[in-house]
Formats: sequence, structure tokens, C-alpha cells
Amino acid sequence: MDNTSQEKVAESAAVSAGDKRAPSVGSTPHSSNNSAPRSSSSVSSSSGQDKYFYRDKLVFDPDVYINNPSYSDFQFKVGSSEIGLSGIVLAANSSFIHFKIHSENCKRLDVSTLELDVEQVKEMVRPLYNGRLSLNSRNLLSFLMFSTLFEFQWIFDCCLVYFTEHINPELVFDFLELGLRSQNHCMDSYRVVMKLCSKYLEEGHNMQLTCAHIKECNKVKKLSRDLVEFLCSVNTHNSIDVLSLVLFWLRLDTKNMEVVPTLLDSFDFADVFKQNQELAESFFTHIISGDFTAEVRMRIMNLSFQSCKNTRSSKNRAGFRMSRLKSVKDIKAKDQTEHVD
Repeated sequence: MDNTSQEKVAESAAVSAGDKRAPSVGSTPHSSNNSAPRSSSSVSSSSGQDKYFYRDKLVFDPDVYINNPSYSDFQFKVGSSEIGLSGIVLAANSSFIHFKIHSENCKRLDVSTLELDVEQVKEMVRPLYNGRLSLNSRNLLSFLMFSTLFEFQWIFDCCLVYFTEHINPELVFDFLELGLRSQNHCMDSYRVVMKLCSKYLEEGHNMQLTCAHIKECNKVKKLSRDLVEFLCSVNTHNSIDVLSLVLFWLRLDTKNMEVVPTLLDSFDFADVFKQNQELAESFFTHIISGDFTAEVRMRIMNLSFQSCKNTRSSKNRAGFRMSRLKSVKDIKAKDQTEHVD
């Protein structure tokens, strides 16, 4: 790329990224002194429209410069493909890439770990050229991972603004589902997602609303073991709602029973018995027949006996204990059969 072309791109990049806002070399993610990005006037997520963030005035059409040999001295590798980009534009937006270019003479970075295709990566880089960022519930996590991995601080800040302003049970479920997948290739984004979702679910009735949304929208089948364990881990004062959802999920597939041993410490079953004895009994009745080790089975039995002690109805308590004793006999018989075999 000749000097004249470099100067044009540098001037445009400076206006787009803002020289005063560009992070200094060596700064860490999320600690830049960049001023907060401006956002367009209110656009609600429920309307299905995107929310636009403008870092500065629009300068030019990015597609004229992306993959243009005259303005491309840096490449993003996406699988077997490469996207030609301006190193000046990337460096103006990222202290990490600035360092890679000027200290290591880096000319190429592999973005395949983000599991994005070529067109999605182009969507990620366009805002770096013109400062116009369009966020919605579908691309939010991709932009968050992209900005975290390459230290595009202003894009990261916009993602947090969008999430904070638009968080709801539907978004938090989708965000959690995608966030859990990201832990294999972008641990920093995973931590951010889990922290934001934990904070949301621990406040007020948000856990109750989220559990209700999952059941009402038939998303229980989409629950993974990791997601169930996460919901149980942030279960602070919504034991009934979470346990009801877990029981619904356990009944879908016998393979889901594998998670039971790790969930037993997530609930105060004595409290659950007080609030909803029927739910507690249904839970123990279902899991007692699971294919567990003798140690886990005994643990389940002890929890069920200890938890039901505080129930008000002695008649119901006696009936529940009789059903548990019956299950114990079945367990012992099963163990003896397995031992003989």
C-alpha cells in the first residue's frame, strides 16, 4: 500500500475511531480511558429493530476498503479464507493489534476460534471503519467475544450498554446458552456473560420470570447440563421455581439423571418441603429410581427423610416415609441382584 493511500486511510481511521479515544498501547481490556459511546435514541429489543451506536460521524463505506488490495496490509484468517483489512484502522481501534503490528510485525490473526463465517466477521469489522455499530439479540454475543478477544474496548462497552438496557428473561436465556458455548474459545467473554447473567438472576423475581419463560416457550428441551447447573448455582431465593424447572427437565430424558448428584447441594430441601411439599415429594419420588451408586442412593434417602421432618402434616409425612421405605427395599433388592450377577 503506497504512502498516499496509507495517509488517506489513517486520516479516515482517526476520525472514525477518534484519536483521543484510542486506547494506549499495553492497556488491558475493559480498562481503557475511552469515553462512553453514544447511542441512538431509544430502540427497544421487543420491537425487533436493531439499536445503533455511533462512535463518531460516518466517514465512508467500509465495503469499499475491506478486501481491497490497495488498502489491505493485514488479514483476518477465517478457516481457509482470509479477509483483507487495513492495519492502521485495526490498530487505531485496538491496543492489542497495535502492539502486534508495531512490536511483533504481525500481518495476520486467526479468528477461527470465534466460530464465525466470513460474512459474520465482515459484520464485526465494519464498525471499526465507520464507527457505526448495529446490535441486536442475535449478534450481541458475537460482538462481545470479538471485542474481548481483540480488545476493541468501545465495542465491548456498547455490548454492555445494550445488555443492561435490554435484559429480559428471553435475552438472558439465549445469552446463557451461547455464553456457555463460548467458554471453549473465549474464556474472558464467558466470564463476562456469566457475571452479567448471575447479577440479573439474583435480583428480585428475575429467576422466577426466567424459569417461567423457559417452560412457557417450550425451551426446556434446549437446556443443557451446564445451563441447569448454572441456574442451580445462582439459586439464592427461588428454590421452588428452579427445582420445578429441574424436575421438568429430568423427566424428559433418563440421561439427564446424571446431573442429580451435583444438584443435591444446591437446594435447601427442608425449606422446599415447607413451601411446596408436593413438589419436594415428586422430586424425590422421581430421582430415587435413578441408576445411581449405593452411596448416592443413600444420600438421596437421607435428604428426603431429613427434609420431610418439618412438614406440618404428620399423616402426609408418614405416607411419604412409607413410600420411601418401599423404595429402599427396591434399592436393596436391586443391589443384591447386581451383586449376584
